[in-house]
Amino acid sequence: MKKKLLFTAYSLDIGGIESALVNLLNYIDYDKYEVCLVLEKMSGDLLKKVNKNVQISEFRVSNHKNIIFRKAINLIHQLSFFLKNYHKYDFSCCYATYSFSCNKLARLASKNNSIYVHSNYRQLYDENSFKNFFDKRNINKFKTIFFVSNESKRDFLEIYSALADRSVVINNFVDVKSIKEKSLEKITLKKKKCETLFVYVGRLDDTSKKLGRAINLIDKIDNTKLLIVGSGPDDTKYRNLVKQKSLLDRVIFVGRRTNPYPYMLQADYIILTSDYEGFPVTYLEAIVLEKRIITTIDVSDDKINMGKDYAEIVSKNEDIMVKEVKTILEKPRKIKKFDLALIQKERSKELEKYFDGGDMDA
Repeated sequence: MKKKLLFTAYSLDIGGIESALVNLLNYIDYDKYEVCLVLEKMSGDLLKKVNKNVQISEFRVSNHKNIIFRKAINLIHQLSFFLKNYHKYDFSCCYATYSFSCNKLARLASKNNSIYVHSNYRQLYDENSFKNFFDKRNINKFKTIFFVSNESKRDFLEIYSALADRSVVINNFVDVKSIKEKSLEKITLKKKKCETLFVYVGRLDDTSKKLGRAINLIDKIDNTKLLIVGSGPDDTKYRNLVKQKSLLDRVIFVGRRTNPYPYMLQADYIILTSDYEGFPVTYLEAIVLEKRIITTIDVSDDKINMGKDYAEIVSKNEDIMVKEVKTILEKPRKIKKFDLALIQKERSKELEKYFDGGDMDA
């Protein structure tokens, strides 16, 4: 008999977390497991990339303006799910850390339940707000808590030390073969030999990404260009900043792309100037394409130490950052090469230990 696995997520729009979920699903051995994916919204460009063996269903959450009506509808949906799926699965995972509905469904579906923490929320919240965030999501009721970096796990355990035995670091997955193949797609971009090209791939959201730092870098360092691949709520804000600094010919907005890899392949450096992250999927994609990384975020897991082996870590202070990047460009170091595909096979085997733990006590 195949063991039954359930994953819950918000949607499959283009994004790092969503891509990581699709890749995780593609690494599962479907001769051993039967997999269901429940989405709050059955939408997103990545839906068509989900493994055909995955059963996908929708748990739509009502957002009706009438609070009483909204709560009643959502309660009916939850009761219906409860009656059909209560402890039906051998393993369940809430893949959307922030989603209350995904959280509740994962806890109902299996005693062997888990939650993925994709970001370092300790960098976002003060201690009280941090605790409030995770308490509201019933973090104590999950059997396993997955983190994508040692740093996010460490900072979490500063507040929730009693949950150390439930906390595990298993990084996100990327499709190594697909990334290499898709990076060869032809694009119109032609990089000049005399300029250094930085490429940013991700959401345009100033809450965490702070892309203004990268734009400032281009303004302060000659013979550099920045390519921005992505979209988000602060798209207009960043475009206005580029206009103000008269950088329209040196900072290029490509927009959202289902295939960002040909642009990454052109880069001299992949750049990330965020305030906080978990372990960005962009790091793994850059490793596959053997691209140097300049970043403000120093994270690692048990197999990859970004600051030591692969990335140049720079200050979040813009003036200091400019000086550090100038030094990096003068003396670029060699990047470490390793077999990410092999590492991910080891990770998938490790995950199976948790998939198979459904017969253990909750």
